[in-house]
Amino acid sequence: MLKKAKKDERDQFSASSEITEEEKSLLVSASETRDEKTIIGEYITIEGSISGEEHLVIEGSMKGTIDLKRHNFAIGSKGRFEGEIRAQKVSISGEMNGSIKAQDKIRITKEADFVGEIRAKSISVEDGAYFKGSIELEREPNRKSATKEKAPTLASPRPDKEPDSLAPKETKQGN
Repeated sequence: MLKKAKKDERDQFSASSEITEEEKSLLVSASETRDEKTIIGEYITIEGSISGEEHLVIEGSMKGTIDLKRHNFAIGSKGRFEGEIRAQKVSISGEMNGSIKAQDKIRITKEADFVGEIRAKSISVEDGAYFKGSIELEREPNRKSATKEKAPTLASPRPDKEPDSLAPKETKQGN
C-alpha cells in the first residue's frame, strides 16, 4: 500500500503505529522541504529507483536506489532494502544491505540488521543492532586544517632524545 500524509497541526505525522517517534522526528526536520511523506506498505515490493522531493518510509521491500537529496528516508521495522541510498537523514529499523550517503545523520536502531557502507556527518547505532560494514564520517572543513597543524611529522626528532648530529661528541684524551 502506498500512502501519502500531510503535516497536521496537532501531530507532525499521521503515520502508522509501526514508525517510532524518533523516525518521525527524523522525517520531519528540514524546514525548507515540503511537509509530505510517502509510505511504501509492508506488502509492496519494488525493484528500481526512486527519487523525489518529499520524505519516504519503506515498510515493504525494495531493491535499487533512493535519491532524496534534501529529504529524509526511513526503513521501518518490517522493511527490507538492498541498494544505494542518498538522503538528508536516514533511519534504519529493518534490514538493509548496501550503501548510504547522508547529508546529515544516520540512525541505526536496535531492531536493524545492517550490512554495507556508510558516509555521513554523524551516526548513531543503538545497542542490539546488527552492524557489519564501514563508516566514513565527514569532517567540517575548518577541523581538517586544525588537525593537520597539530599532528607531529614523522621526520621531527622526539623531544626526549636529541638527534645524533646535535648530541655532544666524546673525545679521547691522549697520554
